[in-house]
Amino acid sequence: MSFKSFLISKSFFKNLGVMILFGLIMIFVVIKALDLYTDNGAFVIIPNIESCDADSLIVLSSKDYLQYEITDSTYAVDRIPGIVLRQHPTSGARVKKGRTVYLSVVAKMPEMIAMPNLIDLSLRRAIDVLKHSSLEVEKIEYTNDIALNAVLKQQINQKDVPSDSLLSSYTKISLIVGNGFNRTKAAVPFLIGKDAQGACDMILKSSFNIGNIDTVVEEEYQGWKVYKQYPHADPHHPETLPLGSKISFLLRSEKHINFDSLLILYHTPDSLNHDSLMNKQEPIDF
Repeated sequence: MSFKSFLISKSFFKNLGVMILFGLIMIFVVIKALDLYTDNGAFVIIPNIESCDADSLIVLSSKDYLQYEITDSTYAVDRIPGIVLRQHPTSGARVKKGRTVYLSVVAKMPEMIAMPNLIDLSLRRAIDVLKHSSLEVEKIEYTNDIALNAVLKQQINQKDVPSDSLLSSYTKISLIVGNGFNRTKAAVPFLIGKDAQGACDMILKSSFNIGNIDTVVEEEYQGWKVYKQYPHADPHHPETLPLGSKISFLLRSEKHINFDSLLILYHTPDSLNHDSLMNKQEPIDF
C-alpha cells in the first residue's frame, strides 16, 4: 500500500482518533494533577479586620486559614493602641489558604519627637513647624515686647523647653509671643463651613486661642463643619478682638445642613436674611 493510500485509509483515521483521544486524556490528567498539587479552588475570603486587635490576630495565624504580619505602625491620639488601621489585601479579596495579610496598626507608644527651635519665628511659621513635627499648640500667650507676633519662648507647664528635647508626639506646646508694645487687635476669622482642623488652624494663625468646641447631637456623625462661632464673624464688617482672645465654635454634620447655601447667605451683603441670621448669633452655651 502506498503512503498516499494509507493517508486515506480507515486504519489511518482510526489511529489518528486514538492519538487525539490519548492526548486529551493526558492533558486532563496533567491539569488535575496541577490542581491537586497547588490546591486550586481552595481559597478564603479576606475578612474586614480593621479596628480589630492586631496581637489577637497574630495569635490566630494559621497556615490552614490566614497568617497576619505587622509591617507598619502609626501613633494616633484618637485611636485605641494596637488596633488595625489598614490591611493588605483588603477585605473581600479571594486568596489561597495560608496567605499572609499585612497590617498597619496604631502604635502602642507615641513616637519621640525632637523639639524644634521656634524662637524668633513668626507665629504662623511656628504653628506650621509644630504641626509638621507632630506637636500641637496648647495656647498662645502675649507679652510686652517690640517683636509683634514673634515667638519669644516655647513652654510646657510654664517651663521653657530647649530645642532638641525629646517629647512624645502630639505634646502640647505653649507659645509666648510678642505684642508689639501696644494693644493691637486682630480680625476675627470667618470659620463657618470649615472642618474642625481647618477652623483651629485659622484661629491660631489669626493670633487667637481655641475656646470651646462642641457638636450638635445628630444621627449622622460624618462631615463635621463649623455651623456657629462665637464671637461671630461678619465677612463684610470684620470684628476685631485683642490678641490671644478665645474663639469657640459649634460643629454640625453636613448630612443635615446645606453649607453651600449657608455660606451664600453669610456672604450676601445687606440682605434681610443676612441681618436676621447675624442677629441670632448668641454666645455658644457648652
